[in-house]
Amino acid sequence: MPGAPILSVVVPAYNEARRISATLRAISDHFAAAPYTVELLVVDDGSSDDTAAAVRTLAPSLALPLRLLRYTPNRGKGFALKVGFAASRGDLVLFTDADLSTPIGEADRLLAELDQGADIVIGSRKRARAHIEVHQPWLRESLGRGFTFLVRMLIADVTDATCGFKAYRGDTGRDLFSRMRVFDWSFDAEILWIARQRGLHLREVPVRWSDQVGTKVDLRRDVFRSLVGIARIRSYAALGRYGAPLPLGVEAETWSCAERIAESRDGALGAPC
Repeated sequence: MPGAPILSVVVPAYNEARRISATLRAISDHFAAAPYTVELLVVDDGSSDDTAAAVRTLAPSLALPLRLLRYTPNRGKGFALKVGFAASRGDLVLFTDADLSTPIGEADRLLAELDQGADIVIGSRKRARAHIEVHQPWLRESLGRGFTFLVRMLIADVTDATCGFKAYRGDTGRDLFSRMRVFDWSFDAEILWIARQRGLHLREVPVRWSDQVGTKVDLRRDVFRSLVGIARIRSYAALGRYGAPLPLGVEAETWSCAERIAESRDGALGAPC
């Protein structure tokens, strides 16, 4: 595709008006001097606050071209990523949580693994040399370990299924997320299942991580949904439903800003702010 970047960075966001600006600045600053082209995609998952307004206000000052995709109502992080991957244009795609629990500098390690031949690279808080600077509350951390145990037993043998910091070869990621059907906390497990069934090359990389205040996780609701989600994944697989993409079924409003960008890979500007 003419003007397509080498890397797309997808940031799903739900009611993140208070911290989305700091996150986008950090991402832009990190990749500003990269020897390859980078685009930012923010997916506003039906926010009821000023997340979209904050993104639009900040965008002209960033060193990277940015697209904001927005829809209503709130559909869940998995759906936001389905939208973001569908809109991505990069040869590689990285997604990161809006709170930057994993510092964006860790992206270089994931991208290096893609360069070495991996199809998918997962940031892991459980591998040797991972460093958790601020732990989650005990109950959340214990439930996360329990969910990962179930994923390892029933889905794929990984140490950390739910870390919100993963990188994909672009076409691989777009294909995987086009097939997903589970949009709640268990969407990570679904993507791993589809990837394993396709024999994709997956690697894990230890990362730095810090718990951030303001989590959107509701323990009672999301733990129950995650258990139901694993059952749904295995059921959908048995019924052969991962054989074809599932359409989005929603038209996301798109806003673009490339005001500060001198050139893209083919020298063409994107839409101005």
